[in-house]
Amino acid sequence: MDDLLVKHLTGEATEAETLQVEKWLASDEANKHYFDHFKLIWEESVQLASTTTVDEQLAWERFQNRVQHGSFAKPRARVWSLNSPMMRAAIITGLVIGIAALTFFLFHNNPGKVIAVVTVQAIDSVKANALPDGSEVTLNKHSQVSYPEKFANDKRVLQLNGEAFFKVQPNKKKPFEVHTNNVTITVVGTSFNVRSRGDTTEIIVETGVVEVATDKQTVVLKAGQKAITGFTEAILQKQANTDQLYNYYRSKKFVCDSTPLYKLIEKLNEAYDVQIVIEKEALRNEPYTVTFDNKPLEEILTVISSTFNTSVIKEKGKIILR
Repeated sequence: MDDLLVKHLTGEATEAETLQVEKWLASDEANKHYFDHFKLIWEESVQLASTTTVDEQLAWERFQNRVQHGSFAKPRARVWSLNSPMMRAAIITGLVIGIAALTFFLFHNNPGKVIAVVTVQAIDSVKANALPDGSEVTLNKHSQVSYPEKFANDKRVLQLNGEAFFKVQPNKKKPFEVHTNNVTITVVGTSFNVRSRGDTTEIIVETGVVEVATDKQTVVLKAGQKAITGFTEAILQKQANTDQLYNYYRSKKFVCDSTPLYKLIEKLNEAYDVQIVIEKEALRNEPYTVTFDNKPLEEILTVISSTFNTSVIKEKGKIILR
C-alpha cells in the first residue's frame, strides 16, 4: 500500500490503482489518518530533497549503513523503500518514520542534523500548544496535530486530525497551511477553527481571510463565514456562520442565538461524552437563545427541560429528552 500511496501522490497511479487507494481510504478512519501523516512526510521530504546539495550516491550508502547497523533509534519503525525517482531523492535525505510513536525524523544534508516532526495529541481534555513560529493551536478532545520542529523557509505546514482552533502569527512571506482529509487551508495571519470528524470537514473563520482548497475547488472565506465539505465530495459549500457553538471547547461557553436545539445537543454530546437524544422530532429545529457558562451537564439539562417542557430520562446509556 505504501508503494501505491507514493504513486498516487506523484500522479503515477493508474485508474485502477487510484480506485484501490480511494477504496482503502474510505474503508477505515485509521487509513485516512495514516495517509494524512504519509502525505505530510512526503511533502516535507520532497521540499528538503529539492534543496539538498549532498552527493546522492554517498548519502544513499550512508543511509543504508545507518539502517543496517541501527545507528538511530527506531522503535517499531519502518523504512520506506520506494522506487519512484522523487521518493528516492526523499530517501536519500534520510527519511525515517516511527509510526507507533507518531513521531518521525527527516535527515537533511548532514546525517547528524535531525529535523523532528512533533505530534501533539489531545485525548481526554482540551490542549493548547505554541507552534515554532509563535502561532497558537488549541486542540479539542480526541484530536492531534503534526508539524516540523522547524518550519521550512517558504511555508508553515501542519497536519490535523480532529478539531482545532488556530491563531496564526502574520507572515506574508511564509504562508501557514493546514492539511486535513482532502482539504488544504492557507492563511498568512488570522484565526480560524477547523473541524474534521469522520467524512466532514468544516472551516470557520473568526478573524482575517482564509483560503480553502480541495482538488476541485478553491474558496476564500472572510470573518464570519464557513465552508463545509465531505471527504469524497471535494465540493466546498460556502455559507455564513450563524452560531458560536464551535467555540465551546475554548471558551467553556455554549452560546445560542436562535440556534436549532439539535446543534446545542450535538455539542453537549461532544463536550460531556454522553449520548443525548431528542425523542420529539418537532423539537430538533426549535430555535433556542441561551448562554451556558461553564455549567455542569445536569444543570444544563434541567434548564432545557424546563424551557421545552420535556422530561429527562436516563435509559440504556442514553439521556432522552421526552
